Amino acid sequence: MGNNPVVLLFGLSALMWLGAQNWRRRKLKRAVRDLPTLMQRMLGPEPAFDPPKDTPDGLQGFAVLHDRTRRVEWIVRGLAVLWLAYVVFLLLKGTFE
Repeated sequence: MGNNPVVLLFGLSALMWLGAQNWRRRKLKRAVRDLPTLMQRMLGPEPAFDPPKDTPDGLQGFAVLHDRTRRVEWIVRGLAVLWLAYVVFLLLKGTFE
């Protein structure tokens, strides 16, 4: 199992999935830290920090950042799932025998 390329390929998919999640959390946490305390209290619990449905003017920029980072996270997660499907295809095809 130490030199098995399948483990590396599966690991790359997991790295992409967890990396996207961790990147978004760090980005949002940094943005929340820069907000005033009153605005921070309007947000949802950590780690999601969901903005309220009726976003006040002070949170418009954060709401845009929240949506943009969600899209980037889901795109990278989609790539991770596609990579995982490709690895499974290679396994079923018998490439790693």
